[in-house]
Amino acid sequence: MRGVVVSLSASALFGGMFYLAGLLSSSAEAVFGWRVLVTLLCYGGALAHPSARRGLRRLWRRLSSRWWMPLLALLLTLIVGVQLWLFMWAPMHGHGLDASLGYLLLPIVLVLCGRFLLGAQVSLAQWVVVALAAIAVVVKLMATPQLSWVTLAICFPYALYFVLRQRFGLDEPITFGAEIAAMTPVAILLLVTAPRGTISAAELAGLFAVGFASALAMTLYLAASSLLSMPLFGLLGYVEPVFLVAVALLLGERMHGADGVVYGILAAALTVLASDGFKGARRPR
Repeated sequence: MRGVVVSLSASALFGGMFYLAGLLSSSAEAVFGWRVLVTLLCYGGALAHPSARRGLRRLWRRLSSRWWMPLLALLLTLIVGVQLWLFMWAPMHGHGLDASLGYLLLPIVLVLCGRFLLGAQVSLAQWVVVALAAIAVVVKLMATPQLSWVTLAICFPYALYFVLRQRFGLDEPITFGAEIAAMTPVAILLLVTAPRGTISAAELAGLFAVGFASALAMTLYLAASSLLSMPLFGLLGYVEPVFLVAVALLLGERMHGADGVVYGILAAALTVLASDGFKGARRPR
């Protein structure tokens, strides 16, 4: 239950960040740069806690255990860095619904990866949810026989990111702090080369809010990936894109064709998942 609460809290924060990104006037690259720097400051403060320093030492031992582990960590940093930038870019450029569809596909890919690559158990109700989600995707493809590159750039690389983290023991929450530190030179370069202009107090507050929410949301999200099995973690990922769809509509994007049917099927899938989780919570230990 703790993992479920942590995952839902992260989803709510991601929805708020998505909305803020659509309101900011700065470029996606500048927002990415600010997000990385503010998140780095938050993780720097977190290192004051002994458990965070212990996690960092465990991460260092893990990275130094094999010669190729730093290369793997660099690959993971590249994947998550692109995801952070794309999360800011999509709502600013009218691709909020494409991004939300990518996050709707991500849980399906995670469930299947967890089952067939990590050997995790999948309950009957979870298979029902996967089947409903697959039907929704088929309906979407039949109505619009084309998926945006934004959708594909989210669902497959992000699934690879989480599977590799868990498979090679790099799923400590502090790992994201190390990845943020590795992104810092790129973030500084983007901020230095960004178009010059006066930043209002409201804009600056929004940039700091995005950075702080990013640190907290990603910490909770990655903690959930450690507290939950990969299939359940993947299925709870349906909550975030529901928030993202609502935000995209608030920002002025519109559904077309069979989109209403697709999201109706996914709502049914969420109902099945919630019912299964409630029964599991009430089941005696």
